[in-house]
Amino acid sequence: MIYSTDDSQPLGKGRLSGEGAIVDRGLAELLLNYKRTIASRYTAATEGEIEDLTSRGELHVSKKIDGQMWYAIFDEQDAFLANPKGRVISGDHPLVIELRRLAKNTSGRLVVAGELYAEGERARPRCGDIAGALGGGVNAAVDRMRFAAFDLCVREALDEDAPLASADGQDPFAYGPRLAELERVFAGGTLARCVPTEVVSGANSVRKLYNEWVVAGGEEGIVVRSAGQRIIKIKTEVHIDAVIIGYTIRREDAAQCSSVLLGLMREDGAMHELGSCGNLGEESFRKELLTLLQGTEVESKYRRASTTGALYRFVKPQTVVEVKATDVQSESASGDPVRRMVLHYEDGAGWKRLQKMPIASILHPVFVAMRPDKGVNKDDVRIAQLDDHVFVTETHSMVEEVTLRPSQILRREVYTKADKKKT
Repeated sequence: MIYSTDDSQPLGKGRLSGEGAIVDRGLAELLLNYKRTIASRYTAATEGEIEDLTSRGELHVSKKIDGQMWYAIFDEQDAFLANPKGRVISGDHPLVIELRRLAKNTSGRLVVAGELYAEGERARPRCGDIAGALGGGVNAAVDRMRFAAFDLCVREALDEDAPLASADGQDPFAYGPRLAELERVFAGGTLARCVPTEVVSGANSVRKLYNEWVVAGGEEGIVVRSAGQRIIKIKTEVHIDAVIIGYTIRREDAAQCSSVLLGLMREDGAMHELGSCGNLGEESFRKELLTLLQGTEVESKYRRASTTGALYRFVKPQTVVEVKATDVQSESASGDPVRRMVLHYEDGAGWKRLQKMPIASILHPVFVAMRPDKGVNKDDVRIAQLDDHVFVTETHSMVEEVTLRPSQILRREVYTKADKKKT
C-alpha cells in the first residue's frame, strides 16, 4: 500500500487525505526532500536583474504559475496526486481520472513535480483559488483544478531507482531530457499538462518572453532554468507599506540605525510581525531614521533578536514606510507555513505578545521611501497587501493572548574557567 485513505474527506467525487497519508516511507522522504532541494536552488530576481542573472547558454523559460506544489505519481497503471507533506488526492477526481489515462505512457513508478492550480474568473490563477478549491469538500470546484508538470523527480523501473537516461548520451540530470520525457507522458492531457516552456539563449530572449507573458499577458512571472541546475524565478517587484515597530543600532556606528522591524495590521487591529529590513540606504538617512525612532521608544514584553544577535528596541507604531522585495513566500523550504508573532500595542503599556500566526516572508527587502501620507490603520498597512502575491491562512481570525503556565527552574548551574590565575 502506497497511501492511506482512512482519514480522508470528500473532494467532489474524489478523496482528499490529510498530511502523512503516504505510508511508503521511501516515497514520503522523496517528496519532502525534493521540495527542500529545489527550494534551495531557486534564485528570486526582478525584471531589472535579467541581464545580470541569465547566462548565454541554452535556457529553458516557462511561465510561473501561481498555485501549490504537488506531485503526480504514476504507479504501474494507477495514479494519484500528493503534496510534499503527504496529503493525497485520489479516487474519482477529474484530475486523477485523467492521470490514470495518461499512465499508459509510463512504466514502473514515475514521480512528477508540478503546480496544482485552479482556473478562475481572474486573468490568471491565484494561490488562494486552489486553497479554496481544496477546502470545498463534496461541493469543491474540482472541474477548475489543473496540474502543470515542470520536473521529473525520479523513475523507478522494475523496482530500481534510476535517473532518466537520454538516448543521445546527454547528461541525464540536464533539464532538456527531463522536459522531453514530461512532454511525452502528458501528451494529450487537457487537465494535466506540461508547463508551457520555450528554449532560448541570451538575456534579450528572456526579456522578450517576460514582456510577452508577464507585462502584456498578466502572468505572475517566469522561471528560467540554466546549465548547472540553476533556477531563477523572475517576477515583478513586490511593494508593501508597513509600519516600523522596532529598530537596532549599527555596531560600527552607534549614531546609525542598522535595521528596522516591520509590522502589518490584521483585521482585528492587532499588529503582525512581517520581518526586518536592513537595506536602508545612505548613512545620512540611517542617522536621521535613528534620531526619529529613538524619540518614540516604548516598553515591550516581547523580545526579538536580529540576525546579528542584537535585540530590537520597540517603538510606538506611527512611522509608515514603503519597502520593495524580490518575492514573498508563505511556506518554508520544508513546506511548513511561515509563522510570526502577533502583537498588541497600548499607549502607556507598550507591546505584548499574543501568539504566532501564519504570515509570509519578504525576500531581500529594500527601503523605498517614508510614507507620511499613510496612517497606521487597517487600510494603509493592511495585512491583505500580501493577498496579491501569496495565500496566507487565518488572516481574518481574531487573535487572543496565549497564557502559558509560569516556568519552573529545574536546575541552575554555574561554570567557571581558570586561566593564568584568573577565574
